[in-house]
Amino acid sequence: MGALPIDGIQCNQSEGAVEHVHAHLELYDKGRPASIPDSIGIPPGMGCLYWIHTHTADGYIHIESPVKRPFTLGQFFDIWGQDLTWSTAGGVHAGNGRHLSIWVNGAAWHGHDPRSIVLSDHETIVVQNGPPFAKPAASDWDKM
Repeated sequence: MGALPIDGIQCNQSEGAVEHVHAHLELYDKGRPASIPDSIGIPPGMGCLYWIHTHTADGYIHIESPVKRPFTLGQFFDIWGQDLTWSTAGGVHAGNGRHLSIWVNGAAWHGHDPRSIVLSDHETIVVQNGPPFAKPAASDWDKM
């Protein structure tokens, strides 16, 4: 038996083919990259993978789903088992009542809740705690 669903996202034996999206997430803490592990959404020994997952530790998020629907950054963090708020993104924390800086495709994001950011194909999401702030790496979509 596979893992239990998280946020309505199932853990299936094979990747879905109806929705196939890749997004790139970069986390920085005071100018230094913070890790995003490989195999998020691929629980060891369960024989399944969640529709939202990572294969490598480079921040590329794979959405391979048997249904077409929007998937969010908050769902990815829930599958990862990490918090996502305006002040916390996994291991990156803004202290003293400050907010994290969030950029989507090079534009500052000022929405209500970062959990609501929809993961779109070839979208780059950068979350930073600073200063200093890092210059994000360019996404390499050719390797997808």
